[in-house]
Amino acid sequence: MPTFQRILVPTDFSELSAHAAVYARGLAETHGAELHVLHVVVPPAVASTVGLGPGVEPVPSQQAIDALLDRGRQSVASFVADHFGGLSTRSDVLVGAAHTQICDYAREQACDLIIIGSHARGIVHRIFLGSVSKAVLEHSPCPVLMVPLKAVESPTP
Repeated sequence: MPTFQRILVPTDFSELSAHAAVYARGLAETHGAELHVLHVVVPPAVASTVGLGPGVEPVPSQQAIDALLDRGRQSVASFVADHFGGLSTRSDVLVGAAHTQICDYAREQACDLIIIGSHARGIVHRIFLGSVSKAVLEHSPCPVLMVPLKAVESPTP
């Protein structure tokens, strides 16, 4: 049976993330693993405003990005305190495309497992809108435990 030393728990602070945290806590306690809690800030649309028409958002300023990062760090600290008190944790807040940052972080930190919430919507939704959890599953350097929305209704970690 594989053992886990470093478990990555990406969070967007939703109910799904909180429920995934229950599974992460249980596995971390069982395996004596360190939890890595990651939040990815996806800034507003990034586009150059030179020569572009109305409706295109300007590139966010560094000040705006710093403010998003500060809010993210505060939220991650609260999430860790609420869900992982007493456990060995590391946390980080990054900026960029969520699935890319999650997979890169898992690779760089040599994580053994990613535990992520998933809405588990139908195939039509995934084809047209995609999903972060699906993209993480497809590009992850390690196993991924996806906690579906239906599991929220009857949690049994």
